[in-house]
Amino acid sequence: MDAFKPEPLGQPFASRKLRQVVFTDILAAAAVFPKGYMRTSVAHMFGWLGRLAATHATDPLPATALYLAVTPDDFRIFARSGWREPPYEIGRWSRRTYRASIPQQGAFLKLDLDVERLGHIQVFAGLRRFRRDVEPVFELVAQGASGPVV
Repeated sequence: MDAFKPEPLGQPFASRKLRQVVFTDILAAAAVFPKGYMRTSVAHMFGWLGRLAATHATDPLPATALYLAVTPDDFRIFARSGWREPPYEIGRWSRRTYRASIPQQGAFLKLDLDVERLGHIQVFAGLRRFRRDVEPVFELVAQGASGPVV
């Protein structure tokens, strides 16, 4: 880490993981989950009926943990296929080419996105009370957006 660069906002383990694949300056990084991830993670308890109910629960995103990375020029979404493999990029969107908003209601910290190729997606970081480190990352993504999600 360069002594003149500030530490990225968000979760330090996410920025360390993303250093393997992002070669520009990372302003913020966080680990999040797609909407429907909980349904897919508990589906095995219900046998074949659970698998049937969780088939397309996280579409169009994969049913894994995701990483958000905010760089000076754009924001990117990464997914990981395993614990040892580096994350792979799902997409990148330059500033003012997407819509984003942070819903304030509810106990979970969520981010609504309307991006090209994926459409309307929603990611969450967990309970709002325990994820104060992810809020600045969501705010940076929302500040770079062209407007709120309608």
